[in-house]
Amino acid sequence: APSLAAGAMMSFALSLDDLVLASFVSGPGSTTLPMEVFSAVRLGVKPEINAVASLILLAVSLVTFLVWFFSRRAEEHRKKAIQQAIDEASAESWKQPDVRRPKSPTAA
Repeated sequence: APSLAAGAMMSFALSLDDLVLASFVSGPGSTTLPMEVFSAVRLGVKPEINAVASLILLAVSLVTFLVWFFSRRAEEHRKKAIQQAIDEASAESWKQPDVRRPKSPTAA
C-alpha cells in the first residue's frame, strides 16, 4: 500500500509539472492537452475527458503488455539456446576419447 501511495503522489506531481510547463511554454492562442484537461476538470468532467483518459490508459496498458510478452518470449528462446549449447557441449565431451600424452621421462 505505501508503494501505491508513493506512485500516486509521483504521478500527480509529474502531471502537475506537465500542466505548469505547458502553460508557460505554449503560445497565447494555443491550448495543449494538459491545459485542456485541467480546464475541463475545473469546469466539470465532460465525456470527452473520460474518453481521452481511457484511450491513454488503454495505450499504456497495451504497450506494457507487448513489452512483457516479447521480453518473456526472448527470455524463453535465450534459455533454450543456452540449454541446447550445454547439451551439445556435454555430448561432444562424451564422444571424444580421453587421449593424454604420455609423460616423457626427461621432463623435470
